Amino acid sequence: MVVSKLKDIWKEVVLLSTWIVTVTSAFVIPLPSWNSTEESTASFMKFGIFIATILAGFMILFSLKNKVISVWMRLSVIFLTLFIGTYITYHYLRGTNTLPYLEKDIVIGNELLEKNPFAIFEEAHGFLPDKKEKMLILLGDPEKAWTKASISWNRVELMISLFLCYLFSAVFMISFSNLILLYRDKYSQKKNKDIDNQNFE
Repeated sequence: MVVSKLKDIWKEVVLLSTWIVTVTSAFVIPLPSWNSTEESTASFMKFGIFIATILAGFMILFSLKNKVISVWMRLSVIFLTLFIGTYITYHYLRGTNTLPYLEKDIVIGNELLEKNPFAIFEEAHGFLPDKKEKMLILLGDPEKAWTKASISWNRVELMISLFLCYLFSAVFMISFSNLILLYRDKYSQKKNKDIDNQNFE
């Protein structure tokens, strides 16, 4: 009786530990640098990541009711696939929607202003600057070259993709951890039955 209770508590501790790790790791991975006029965006993004982790925490409650291995196997595969997809999407968007500046990634736009510094630079020198040098011309301010609306849209794309990336990664970690625990219980019970049968014989 006591042993079974300790096993249940141990399962909850493992799942909660996995959940806590996803919370802390969300604040370790660096976010893109935001424009100085949008300083609150980083705070909103961190809050969004926290909400994603809270939503993933509901998987722990579901794991207490559902003990079917096949269900958790499917959930693990589904959320792993979704995580990989969103992870690739986020890194693709980070490459297309940002430019480096002083060892930081600044969010840029898709629509250039009519009289932007790049056009002026091309007229004066006959060529466009390299991707790594574009933000040097703007001194790190993307609004000098791109419209505010396009910058905001790219920022939203990055925020959504990063939100989904953390959500699916947290849910996958919890699902996979629960799957391992269920398999462990299954084979330990089978082993105990085999031992009991041998003793009975």
